[in-house]
Amino acid sequence: MATIKYLLQSESANVPIYLRLSLAKNKSYKRKTGIFINPRNWSKATGFPKQNDVKNKNTSARLKELEAFIYDNINTSESSLKSIDGIWLEQKINQFHGYKEEGSKEFLTEYCNFFLSKMRNSQKSVATVKKYYTIIKKLNAYQQSINKKLLVEEVDLSFREKFIDYLSVQNKLSMNTIGRYLKFVKTICLDADKNGVPVSKQLAFFKGFTEESPTVTLSFNDLQKIKNAELNEDKYEISRDWLIIGCYTGQRVSDLLRMSLKMIQNIQHYDFIVLNQKKTGKIVQIPIHPEVRTILDKRKGQFPPLFTNNIESNKTFFNRYLKDLCEKASINELVEGNLYDEETKRTRKGLYEKYKLVSSHICRRSFATNFYGNSKYPTPILMNITAHSTERQFLEYIGKKPIDYSLQLAKIWNENE
Repeated sequence: MATIKYLLQSESANVPIYLRLSLAKNKSYKRKTGIFINPRNWSKATGFPKQNDVKNKNTSARLKELEAFIYDNINTSESSLKSIDGIWLEQKINQFHGYKEEGSKEFLTEYCNFFLSKMRNSQKSVATVKKYYTIIKKLNAYQQSINKKLLVEEVDLSFREKFIDYLSVQNKLSMNTIGRYLKFVKTICLDADKNGVPVSKQLAFFKGFTEESPTVTLSFNDLQKIKNAELNEDKYEISRDWLIIGCYTGQRVSDLLRMSLKMIQNIQHYDFIVLNQKKTGKIVQIPIHPEVRTILDKRKGQFPPLFTNNIESNKTFFNRYLKDLCEKASINELVEGNLYDEETKRTRKGLYEKYKLVSSHICRRSFATNFYGNSKYPTPILMNITAHSTERQFLEYIGKKPIDYSLQLAKIWNENE
C-alpha cells in the first residue's frame, strides 16, 4: 500500500519540504514539493506545519491537496505501481503546481530574468535597469513568501491585490512606491505577451497608480533666512553652502555633491558647470548663478568640502545636517508633508514644521519651483537644467495644478494692463 510522508532535511531559515512516497519495503522515492517553510513552524509529530498562524494553515492545506493529488494519480488505471519511480513523482508534483518545463519563459521568474538581460543589452540607463532589478527581487521574494513559483499567466487582479498587501505589510513601502512597482510588473508582462508567452486576460485591467504627495520647497525667503542664520560649526556652514548651490543648480544630490572645479567650463565668455547626470546619463550645462559664484569666491574658487570620502555617507550626513540647519534658521512654518513615523515604521501625511521635512532632494525641487512662472525663465530653459523629458513631467514634479496656470495668466494680463 502506498504511503506519503512529508519531512525536512535542514534546519536553515527557509527550507524545502520533501515528499517521500513509499510503495513497498525497499521501494520509496523522495522529491522536493516546491513548498518552503521555516523549521520552527514544522511539527515532527504530525509531519505537517504547526497550526499557529494563517500562513502555516494555508501551507498545511496545500500539502494535503498535493497528497490527495498523488494518491489519485496512483489509483488511476494508467499508473501501475511498476511505472512509478522518482521521475514520475517529480513530474506529478510539477503537474500539481502547474509547472511547465523547467527554465521555460512561461515562469514569471524566468521571464523576468530574460527581460532584465534584454534591458542590460539595450541602451537603457543604469538607473532604469536598477529599478527593474529591484522590482524583480521583490517578485522573487513574494513567490518565496507564498511557497509558489508563479507563471506569467498568473499575474492577474487577484495577484495584484495580494502583491499590494505584501509590499505594504511586509515591506512597509509607501503606496506611491507600490503603485510604481505595479506599473513595472505590467510592463514586464506586456513584453512577455509580445514574445508569445501566455498572459492573463485581466492584464488590461492591471494598473499601477500614483498618490499625490505634498510638494515641500524652500522659497527665496527661506533661503535668505538660511543665509542670515548664525552658525558656529563647520558642518552647518558646509551644508548651507551645498544647499544654496543645490537650490541654484537644480541637481540631484548624487550630482550635486560631486561638483568640482574641473566641471567648470567657459563657453562664449560665460562660466558653466558641465556634468553628466548619474541617473539619466544626460549632459547638462548649468550657468553659474551669482549666489553660486559668491560661495565659490568665498572658498577661493573651490566647491565646499565633503563630509567624508564615501559618496553614500556624504548623502546621509548632508540630509541629517540639513534638518538641523533649517531648524537653526527657524524654517518652522507648518506645511503639509509626509514624515516617517518611528513607532509605526510607516510614512504619515500631516502638518509638520517645514525643517522636519527637509532633505537633499529639496534643492532640485526648490530650483524648479522658485524659477517657474517667471517670464524671465521659460519652462524649456528650466527643463534643460533639471533634465525632465517633457513639460508634463516637469509640472507634475513641482506639483502645479490647473488653477496655478490660470493665476499665472491673470498676473501677466494684469501687468500688461
